[in-house]
Amino acid sequence: MAAERSPDPTADTSDPQAGGAPLPGVAVEATPSMAQYLEIKAANPDSLLWYRMGDFYELFFEDAVKASQALGIVLTKRGKHQGQDIAMCGVPVHRADDYLQRLIKQGFRVAVCEQLEDPAEARKRGSKAVVKRDVVRLVTPGTITEEALLDAKARNYLTSLFRAPGTDAGVRYALASLDISTGETEIGDVPGDDLPGELVRLSPSEVIVPDALAGDEFVTRWIKVAGAAMTPVPSASFDSASGERGLKAQLGVSELSGFGSFSRAEMAATGALLRYIDLTQIGKKPVIRPPRRSGGGAVLMIDAASRASLELTRSSSGEKDGSLLAAIDRTVTGAGARELSARLSSPLRDVGEINRRLDAVENLVAGDRLRRDLRDALRSAPDIARAVSRLAFGRGGPRDLAGIRDGLAAALNAARMLAVSSKSRDATSIAGFPAELARIKSALTAVDAKLAGMLAAALVDEPPHLKRD
Repeated sequence: MAAERSPDPTADTSDPQAGGAPLPGVAVEATPSMAQYLEIKAANPDSLLWYRMGDFYELFFEDAVKASQALGIVLTKRGKHQGQDIAMCGVPVHRADDYLQRLIKQGFRVAVCEQLEDPAEARKRGSKAVVKRDVVRLVTPGTITEEALLDAKARNYLTSLFRAPGTDAGVRYALASLDISTGETEIGDVPGDDLPGELVRLSPSEVIVPDALAGDEFVTRWIKVAGAAMTPVPSASFDSASGERGLKAQLGVSELSGFGSFSRAEMAATGALLRYIDLTQIGKKPVIRPPRRSGGGAVLMIDAASRASLELTRSSSGEKDGSLLAAIDRTVTGAGARELSARLSSPLRDVGEINRRLDAVENLVAGDRLRRDLRDALRSAPDIARAVSRLAFGRGGPRDLAGIRDGLAAALNAARMLAVSSKSRDATSIAGFPAELARIKSALTAVDAKLAGMLAAALVDEPPHLKRD
């Protein structure tokens, strides 16, 4: 592929930003800007450091060597440090998402270091002043929020795994999972024998484990089979009291009993999960939905071998094509596709809930017009969950606000259709209106109508992609 090139440096050797790097071959020791780079890199030794310099993210030293090989871009040199050439490569900011996606898929972690002030402000402090920079986030497989980096039809779980202290009943593992792009959350535990099937069911992108568990062959093998990256963290991160406090704070509640009963092991896994997100997002908080119970008590446990044979969401070759999901997926939204995949992966055990779903399906099968109208309404519904998440992290734009506006309008439209159907004899072929559809209708109208009106008044019909526009 064509190599990406950085702007030609000028004679200013104080700051390698947009033309302020030392000239190739100039023998200088650590300039103020290189000292800044080295300090930030030392704080992020396990990540490739994307160092913002004007319109480019630059990588230096060993990071540059690794990135140039992974991305197929030209490796160059820029100045010297301690008598050695400084390896360098760079990617333009406007194409950063493309390159970031490729690095994450190859298993790299990326520390994104941004300019925190305008270069003009730095010059006011003196001609040799360095532009303030710092890492604003760490990008890992389980902490992606950018639309361009995510599969619209698949969850992107970050899972925390904790082995509970041994009991007479045998080893148990607690798992806490969060898709930070939507806020979807699951917490539960399983016996040791059921861990492989549970990891394959969750299909996380990244699994956090205590460093003491990182050498466990059974755990590491099944994390790899599930297709996840494994990230060891200090065992002290798995603190049940911290997990309980953090989850209460995120949900804005004083008690968790309304969401179920959670063990200390499950809260320990939750504590590590929340701490890891806090560290990678540099203190910014994700949106978290009320957690669902997972594990053997909530859904049907299917071992890994049986899942592979059944080809529920992936064929034997590991692709979606050829699976049951591919055969039946007629959803018209990304959120709908994610929900269908989750339901196929996690069959219910509660007979009452199963029957409530079947009643809703029967109603929609019989009501051709209602089904068609609902699908038309859903086609205009953007992915609200992911838009809200990006806005919560401060990465959203005008189109995310418009997505919420349009999504709320689609929700109210669908709710009106269900309300009309609930009063119509022709639309229902079964006795009464299904409780599940009634619940959905209520949920669709739960948001304050003032929000939709405020967004409609504040935004143009087709907002630009960037705030500056």
